[in-house]
Amino acid sequence: MIELIVVVTILGLLASVVAPNLDGLSPKYRLRSGARTIGQNISWARSLGGGVGGEYVIQYNLSENTFTIVLPPQEDEDPDLEIDERQTMGTITVPDGIEISRIMHPDGGSEESGVVDILLDEYGTTGSHIVLLTNEENNSIAIYFEAIIGSIQYMPEDEAEFPRW
Repeated sequence: MIELIVVVTILGLLASVVAPNLDGLSPKYRLRSGARTIGQNISWARSLGGGVGGEYVIQYNLSENTFTIVLPPQEDEDPDLEIDERQTMGTITVPDGIEISRIMHPDGGSEESGVVDILLDEYGTTGSHIVLLTNEENNSIAIYFEAIIGSIQYMPEDEAEFPRW
């Protein structure tokens, strides 16, 4: 009986290590994984802004396929400190084969290159945007962040648009 319990435990540990790594095997699942990573980090930055207070920034670098959560200025720093001079929580790279192809703004504008800064204020009223990800098979997914209610929605690129009230 003890041997059986040990074998089941070992198999469970192996499955818990191997199963999460299967996301990277298929371009479709890498795309979904990249979208989930971005969505979770947007939600996290928004909750930090509301909980801790201060203006957090999500900084997308479209040419390098990375994004960074930029912290608000510290108490001993100038409150008007430039975004590029602030501390960050580290840069996150989207999975291989995935590209941040475009950032869409509520005013109808969009950006397809360079560095894009999305401000998330402490009241949760700013920062709505849509991130479009594309993989090497030209599949795409849109991550829609609605700042006021704090929701993240995942949808096909052709359905990605801001609601018109």
